[in-house]
Amino acid sequence: MQQRLSPADRIERLAGDLHALAFDMREPSRSTKRAERIISEAERIAGDVRAVVRGRG
Repeated sequence: MQQRLSPADRIERLAGDLHALAFDMREPSRSTKRAERIISEAERIAGDVRAVVRGRG
């Protein structure tokens, strides 16, 4: 049986995702593809945070 995560657990998981993204930013790169991937992931995290806070996540 799979248990649904609480909003606090979801935010903690998203914080971990954001931490991993910040770690990825430590490595310098001028790649447009990499920059777009990082931006896309940050936007996904932000959208998920909005959904959780608004009670839709």
